[in-house]
Parts: sequence; structure tokens; C-alpha cells
Amino acid sequence: MIKIAINADLKHYSFLIKETAPYKNIKKCILIFGLLFLISLIFTVVNGAQNNRIDTMLAMLTAVLLGAFIGFALRLKKMDPIKLHEKFKSSNPDLLGENVFNSEGVVIDAHTDFGDKHSVYTYDKFCSAVEKDGFFLVSIPVGGYIVFNNSDFIEGSPDELRALFREKLGAKYKV
Repeated sequence: MIKIAINADLKHYSFLIKETAPYKNIKKCILIFGLLFLISLIFTVVNGAQNNRIDTMLAMLTAVLLGAFIGFALRLKKMDPIKLHEKFKSSNPDLLGENVFNSEGVVIDAHTDFGDKHSVYTYDKFCSAVEKDGFFLVSIPVGGYIVFNNSDFIEGSPDELRALFREKLGAKYKV
């Protein structure tokens, strides 16, 4: 049995946000639309210089790509870990609890000023588990995540948890 304290400080929450698929996808979209905008802008300028007039379709394409780039950049700004952490803390005041990993799965016991939550997930329900930059990130059904680092262990060790994840999750566990 491995017990891990629930810790929702900014460092943990920032890691969680930056490792989720939506955050990574939006960053990719910003890069793609930024590059497409630059390419379209270069074609528009070159075409305008050669023909002494701006092609309407190229100008519209450039504007649309710029709009998409700005839209994704604004969406990424809304995913700012500091702002999201403040919102999370206000809706989960004095969050305490522990995650207990055993041979069957994980038991999550969380307590806030608003109430208690007890959840149980078996390993076959886990979406993935990742270890990166000293943190563990476990993805569970319905968009749930458990994030912790070595300092959060109450009982057991990171090595024991790694061995358990390798045994129970196989390819779903990545380092």
C-alpha cells in the first residue's frame, strides 16, 4: 500500500495544466497557425510587390490565419495556471486528503470545507500514468487527474509506485 497526500499547490497545479492534452494541443495550434500566417504574409507581400496590387484572396487568407492565431493565443491565456489555480482553490477551500494505491487500484479520499469525496478506480480504468520532471500524473476516467511528486509520499516510496505501475499499467505507464 502506498499513501500519497493530496497537494494542490501552484507548483502541482501548473504541472497538471501544462501536461494535459488540451493545453498541449492549443500550443501546437498556435505554432501551426503562426507559421501558416507568416507564410501567407510572405506570399501576400511578394505577390503584391510583383503585381503592384494585393491579391484579395491572399489578403483574406492571411487575415483568417491571423484571427485563428490570435484566437488560440487568447484561449491559451485563459488556461493560465495561476488564474486556474486561484479558481480551483476558491471552489475547493482547505483541500486535504490522500490517494492510496494498492494492488486493486487507487482510493481517493478528499476533504474540503464543502464536503468529502471518496472515489475508487481500478487499474484497468486508468487512462495513463506519466512520470516527468519529478512529478507523477495519473489520468483517470472522465477527465480526472491525480498529480503528486516525491515529497507527497506518506507511506511507501516512488520506487514501489513505479514497480506497481509497471506491473498493473504496462504500456499505459510512461517515464
